[in-house]
Amino acid sequence: MKIRKNHVRKRYRYNVNRKTMNKTRKSTGNIKDPEMKKLWLESKRVGTNFSEMGLASDPNKSVGIPNYKRERLEAVKLVNGFMEEELDEEELAALGSKAAEPEPEKPKRGHVVQDLEQMAIDRRADPEFRLPKGVVKELSYFLNKHKFNYKAMVTDRRNHGQWTWRQFRLKIRRFMSIPEQFNEYLEQKKLPTGVKPDWPEYESDSEWK
Repeated sequence: MKIRKNHVRKRYRYNVNRKTMNKTRKSTGNIKDPEMKKLWLESKRVGTNFSEMGLASDPNKSVGIPNYKRERLEAVKLVNGFMEEELDEEELAALGSKAAEPEPEKPKRGHVVQDLEQMAIDRRADPEFRLPKGVVKELSYFLNKHKFNYKAMVTDRRNHGQWTWRQFRLKIRRFMSIPEQFNEYLEQKKLPTGVKPDWPEYESDSEWK
């Protein structure tokens, strides 16, 4: 008995914009980096762009897995004084395949790699440590309200992170150790810059005293 197949009736979707759908399917995505967007050629495929620029979309294909068997065969060949007659056909084929590998061609747009490396050096962040703006804002609030009273900071309603008084002391001292950020706070408070405020520290085994 022949099996009867039920086919779903095809329906044309009138609510779909075919032009937009084809653009979405063929698009490779928007490049957010303006410098990379200048170097990218829209008329070429993703793989072609990467290969011409000397880049790789898949590191496994570009670097490859090391062939330990081939390295071992080379070591054996050197130890035996280039006596190839002691190797079988499979080992000789492995050695010959490496010798027959052509040198990799230079990318057509090889300057792209140098440009990207230079941009990375130019954009390198300041090596000095900086606190995030949100943390600076919170610490400024606690200093304005409680000064160096760390126990009062613990019971403050704005202590959403539930920091202990030791954590408050550590964060504030770290804040004071960054002159670029702490001097800005002192200028807002109209206090002398470069000097620790003359505020007493309550219930703290302070090292500043």
